[in-house]
Amino acid sequence: MLSCPPLSTPTEIARPDAARADVRPLPEMPRAAERFGIGSRSRIVSALAFCVFAYLYVFPYFGRVNNPNENVRFYMTAAIVEDGTYHIDGPRQRWGWVNDAAVYEGHYCSVKAPATSFLGVPAYWAYRELASLRGVPFDRVTALWAVRVFASVLPALLFLAFYYRWLARRGGEPVIRDAVFVSLALGSMFYAYAILFVTHTLSAVAAFGAFMILRDARHAKTIGWAEAWLAGVLAALVTATEYPGFPATLVLSLYALVAVRPWKKLVGFAAGGIVPTLAVLHFHSVCYGSPFTPGHRYLENDDFRDAMHSGFYGADAIHWEAMGGLLFDPAYGLFLTTPIFFLAFFGVPAVFARKRERLDVLVALAVCGSTYVLITLMNNWRGGWTVGARYLALAVPFAGWLAVEGGNWLAKKTWSPRLVGALAVACVSVGLLLQGAPSAYYPHLPEAFTRPLPQLIRWLVRHDFAPYNAGRYFFGWTGTASMAPLLVGGAVVMMWVAWGEKKLHDRLGVWLASFFLASWILSPFIMPDYDHEFGANDARRFVEDFWDPAGEDLASVIERRVRDGTATERDVARLIATYEEEGRTSDVLRARRTLERLQREGARPAGGS
Repeated sequence: MLSCPPLSTPTEIARPDAARADVRPLPEMPRAAERFGIGSRSRIVSALAFCVFAYLYVFPYFGRVNNPNENVRFYMTAAIVEDGTYHIDGPRQRWGWVNDAAVYEGHYCSVKAPATSFLGVPAYWAYRELASLRGVPFDRVTALWAVRVFASVLPALLFLAFYYRWLARRGGEPVIRDAVFVSLALGSMFYAYAILFVTHTLSAVAAFGAFMILRDARHAKTIGWAEAWLAGVLAALVTATEYPGFPATLVLSLYALVAVRPWKKLVGFAAGGIVPTLAVLHFHSVCYGSPFTPGHRYLENDDFRDAMHSGFYGADAIHWEAMGGLLFDPAYGLFLTTPIFFLAFFGVPAVFARKRERLDVLVALAVCGSTYVLITLMNNWRGGWTVGARYLALAVPFAGWLAVEGGNWLAKKTWSPRLVGALAVACVSVGLLLQGAPSAYYPHLPEAFTRPLPQLIRWLVRHDFAPYNAGRYFFGWTGTASMAPLLVGGAVVMMWVAWGEKKLHDRLGVWLASFFLASWILSPFIMPDYDHEFGANDARRFVEDFWDPAGEDLASVIERRVRDGTATERDVARLIATYEEEGRTSDVLRARRTLERLQREGARPAGGS
């Protein structure tokens, strides 16, 4: 797998290549041996435990929304297993229409890059066989949960295990390292797309996975055949999961020419890269008549098809709004929604100053920059209903690495490294709220939300809307109470990050100072946006009307009490207030008539609460 030695002693962690005579340790490594956190094994186990819990606890599924980004991929997985074909004609007949499909010679096919659908095949097949053996009906929602876990969640968790260890080997302040890791894993769009059956997190995993292997091989001046092969697979997989990943694949392939030694091991890299490439070409050939023709020119949706005919598959001109929006928009910008990534602006010059690592940082910038430029040229650069700038998801691990480097540089150069630590912990809490909460609750944010936290998440929590989750499944909890374990987990993980400090007074100081800094950072994101309030209200009502599971929110529960004759005046008064907050004018009038009737009767119904 990825070239990571086992964690054993702080010295080995600080100097992973010390045993090799031809490799000099990086300049900061001796200090890293002193600063790497006590009990490193427990730290990595704890970090991964938080991620496992958060990734598996919630299952945000909204069947009535019919999200095409996920469903068209799932349809293709089902078609491969059920019908032995890439054509999704059969699933469309069984489950209904889905968008993002192409039509070629009378057959419907997914227009997405196919690797994610391929990865879902083993889990779908296993669930179908298990259901048959047990004699239970096949359930489409359960099948989707299975492919999400196998094809999205597990690869993301596996990557995070290697990523944490890779960051640990860079040395530096444990608080900064852990803050960046938690922000990336749980407070960025990485989380949103790791728990859905989509490509964006997988693309990030593939891109940085290849980079880790190649970077370590370049500094070690050697690489094994298996590692070279895996690096090739991952580099090609970036494009096989998501077509806009092609520039990243190209940059990583050029990097391999420098990093892979001896030269003959490039054969292993090429052999790995050909596997995803051939799979994609075969998919194109079967579905669209040519191995080099994707389906975007044959889109079923007229508007989408016309957009793809503009320029080169939708890349028609520089969209100036995208230049700033993708990075700094308060609703979806990469840096503003996960603010700890701002440390990357300090990390770039810090790494570049180290001569041995200049090429590494240039490659990282080339991967992210080429992707960014391509997306700014696309007429669909916003990406529709998203958490974060989803087309830039592959840049997230690179931003995380450079943020760690930038935070360590600031901690070393400033008069108060504890203040830098407090700022990092504060950014964790902000990221958990701005990106983690939407990811867990509703990872399909309509574009009308310019401040998702006050415009949607606050309403969902207040009115007892909650997605499917483990608390509901195992214990029968409903509403906001069922999401309490995630809230508690978020508070615990913040304290855990602060506890990376060695001394108790430093831990408490960093943790307490982070609350003040978080409130300061968060204030612009919770202020009302009156210019877009009308559109946000309409979008919120849509979300509430199409919410799954239905009938468990506060208004629905009280409505059932009214129908059953068990509602009290207090219940109805609360229902009126809920309707007013949700902007349901006609329902307010109806509820007021019910309240007037109860007041005339002058008695509490038996069984009222």
